[in-house]
Amino acid sequence: MEEHLLNEFEEFGLTPNKRVLEKCIELLKKYEITPDTLVNHWIGYAATKLNDEAPSLENMILFEKDLSKELSAKTKVKSEPLSTSSKFSTRNNAGEVVVKYPADDAVINWTRSNETWEPDIQLHGTAETKLTTKYNYMFSRLRDKFDVLEEQINDLGDLVKRKLGIDDFDPNSVLKSETFHTIGRICCDATSGSRLNTSSLLLEGTRNTSSGQSVPLDVSQLREFSFFPGQVVAVEGSNPTGKKMVVTSVTTPPINPVLKTDVSIEGRGPLNVMVACGPFTLPDDLEFAPLVEFIQQVNALLPHLVIIMGPFVDVKNKKVECGDLDYTYQEQFDIVMKELQSKITNSVQVCIIPSWRDVHYRTVYPTPPFPQENKAPNFNFFSDPCVLNVNGIFIALTSTDILFHLSKEEIAVTPHGSDRLGRLVSHLFSQQSFYPLNPPSEEMSIDLEQAEDHCKLSFTPHLLFVPSDLRHFIKNVSGCVVVNMERAVKGFCGGTYSRLQITGEGSSVQIKAEIVRL
Repeated sequence: MEEHLLNEFEEFGLTPNKRVLEKCIELLKKYEITPDTLVNHWIGYAATKLNDEAPSLENMILFEKDLSKELSAKTKVKSEPLSTSSKFSTRNNAGEVVVKYPADDAVINWTRSNETWEPDIQLHGTAETKLTTKYNYMFSRLRDKFDVLEEQINDLGDLVKRKLGIDDFDPNSVLKSETFHTIGRICCDATSGSRLNTSSLLLEGTRNTSSGQSVPLDVSQLREFSFFPGQVVAVEGSNPTGKKMVVTSVTTPPINPVLKTDVSIEGRGPLNVMVACGPFTLPDDLEFAPLVEFIQQVNALLPHLVIIMGPFVDVKNKKVECGDLDYTYQEQFDIVMKELQSKITNSVQVCIIPSWRDVHYRTVYPTPPFPQENKAPNFNFFSDPCVLNVNGIFIALTSTDILFHLSKEEIAVTPHGSDRLGRLVSHLFSQQSFYPLNPPSEEMSIDLEQAEDHCKLSFTPHLLFVPSDLRHFIKNVSGCVVVNMERAVKGFCGGTYSRLQITGEGSSVQIKAEIVRL
């Protein structure tokens, strides 16, 4: 158990001492959780409460109080085990507001003010025609993948050149004692370890500028930095030996401003929205009690728009993993969709977003929208990721946990007290991508050619939903309201969902939001 726990911490570049590990093992036994669950909770807690401090015996004591509250668990007494449905039904914190934006005491009236108005929901960007037709995903030629990555560097490089006010970049491996600028993609030197660190930093140059060569980076002179594999950056520095570049400054692509649009909800009352992300059933059953509870909340509040993101039939569910099902994967999914379409009131517009974790569907990212045969008139099916235009309000969303994946790979030196979660989000805006990490997480299968059309985030939206296993938050990042409402299920307890109230006139948009326990 200790070795497993240590491996989980090392995934995030942490090496706790023996006393801390002993405390962690005590927590594992006390709350009957796995090492990865404990470490994931710690990463979220440290990022939001401790400014990414390393684990110590002192802050572990504080962490336990937060963990206990988060799991809604007390020390378990040996008794007859509860059925999973009763575990969910006996939760005592349903309806608790855990995050509010803005963080004031104003009471939000969630009653739908205009019962007859239906928002106009349109997909923004490239049509999903290519995704919905049959194609051999993950069959891209190596040369085609290279061309996609090369084009990304060139496109972002043009933006950086304008930002720096320079005409062109120099080759990265040129022997030069004077400072110069070059462009490339951050990579990891596998000979220096499997995980990115200051000793394994490489900058892979473009074919036109650097003949595709990679150069090691010496970042010892930088007071602060933030790198992850796949990140496109321009670096300034010298290369006195021709073998290593001594970096003096790093420039990331500029973040585009929020798109100015004509918002058309004035006079129709505020736009009320509810958003939840799967899984929607407990890890060891397929009873979908949390989904039933969410439907009840939707019908009680009657928002104009509900966004429901997968997974619906989760590949990580224990019954799915062991094949203990009464139906096929597709039949189980059809049951879930029938429940949603028959129970949610017709006056509520519903957007369904798939997940690569949906076991019955295509395990590829970007994930095509679900087939739309026999869908209810108020249901809309879109791909993961996507950008929706709702009466001039641009809502970007993905069911894939890019924040958690980035947090495992990013290395950073930043001022004490800096906003780590906000920084992770800003990478998406700067790199203009829903998934800028390359290579991706081991659990992901990304089709780069499809991603070129469907994973771009070429402007800053009004709203961005990035559900994650990291701790929930709502924050303004570069003018965009970013929401991580976590998931509808967390362990064997109810998770969280978000509800929002949006008003606007002309190009101005105001957003109020809450994250609520299910």
